[in-house]
Amino acid sequence: MNNQVRATGGPYIARNLAEACKGKIVQGEPLTRFEQISTDSRDIGPGDLFIPLVGPTYDGHDFLVPALEAGARGSLISRDTHREIPESLTRYVLIQVKDTLQALSDLASAHRHMHPVPLITVTGSSGKTTVKEMIAAVLNKNRRPLVSTANYNNLIGLPMTVLSLTNQYDCAVLEAGINISGEMEQLSKAAKPNIAIITTVGPVHLAGLGSIENVAVEKAKIVSHMVSNGKLIIPDNLPYLTEVAADYAVEKITFGLSESADFRAVDIDFGLITTFTAVSKHWTQQICLKSPGVHNVRNALAAAAALTFMEIPQSEIAEILSEFQAPLWRLEMIPLKNGALLIRDCYNANPQSMSAAFHVMAGLNSKGQKLAILGDMLELGAQSEELHSTLGSEAAELGIDKVIYVGNFGPSFAQGYMDAGGGADSVWIFDNKDAAWDAAKPVIHKFDAILVKGSRIMKMEIIADRILEEN
Repeated sequence: MNNQVRATGGPYIARNLAEACKGKIVQGEPLTRFEQISTDSRDIGPGDLFIPLVGPTYDGHDFLVPALEAGARGSLISRDTHREIPESLTRYVLIQVKDTLQALSDLASAHRHMHPVPLITVTGSSGKTTVKEMIAAVLNKNRRPLVSTANYNNLIGLPMTVLSLTNQYDCAVLEAGINISGEMEQLSKAAKPNIAIITTVGPVHLAGLGSIENVAVEKAKIVSHMVSNGKLIIPDNLPYLTEVAADYAVEKITFGLSESADFRAVDIDFGLITTFTAVSKHWTQQICLKSPGVHNVRNALAAAAALTFMEIPQSEIAEILSEFQAPLWRLEMIPLKNGALLIRDCYNANPQSMSAAFHVMAGLNSKGQKLAILGDMLELGAQSEELHSTLGSEAAELGIDKVIYVGNFGPSFAQGYMDAGGGADSVWIFDNKDAAWDAAKPVIHKFDAILVKGSRIMKMEIIADRILEEN
């Protein structure tokens, strides 16, 4: 996962930083000012504080001297690196801490305390980036939001984003993602959200989280350090999550399609442009979306709920959502020269998002053949084969005529496809994208709709780009 490597909310004072992360200044002046914070020694600016992070295959302390020589005024350290500092660098500040990653989170928490603007944090197994961007699009019209960029949503990216808060922002919208237990509470502590959204809970990151029940438990911890009078926005009637959320004494608002949802959609008309009426006790408003699928209706409802509590007028919410474009590689609908439609959904994949993409394809007003070019869904642990088989069955049941599959779980997918009545010769399995493309290229013209999707590491956008080059 990419990480944000620069925080821009300075100046930061050495003495205050040491106090915030329970560190000790072992050299340098306590009143030293740092303009920005960086975790990447290759991206050091004059006056930066360097934070050397430690991972399974790297140790940022190895780059401490180059960082100081490049212009950093100081660094956090979690080992006795200062004993190795050349005499020429002893004027620079070094703050000793137990763990630099934990210290980063502590710094963010202290910085957030100094900037108590309304802050929305979005998490969930699927849809969190889309919901974050929907909210940001509306807030950008008349507010000054800090918005987390790209997928800077983990234990590094989120705190660095919080540390970018300054007085120029009057609100913030952050994304929070986790892989293992314990991470969400850290993120909540750094963000201290006023409004938290859990878009959905599904079988994702099971290799680290173990089960859907555990996913729900961990996602709900987004409110563990919520400010007082905070609001938690969650899907209606979602197994596991409803029970877990009940343990937290925060106001809960639901969204969905049922009559019991606090924010619900009625009169839905699906298509490349989806229209529906959003209904709540606050207002009733028709909304049009260029992003297809029932999951995006739910995403829009979650965003509308948060924006309502940010006191954004309903007409403004509807107007801007009607122009909203899905982020890059997320269910992009691209017409091809031959009249076919390419659905480029290559950013990532899990069972929920894969199913949503299948349903979007099945709902197209297309009388022609449908092709799915798919890659493995990863991080599903012991349930990988079962979940791929289930998706194979769903693909057959929804009438996807042909599947070209790349990856190790192709046999499981194919078995599920055949178990549901799909033809044995309708799933072609390949070890790599080049071989898959060689097979796909001669037959692409036979299909009116083509879906390309897989987990991020599969880089399925390479095939999507080749389709665009040819068509």
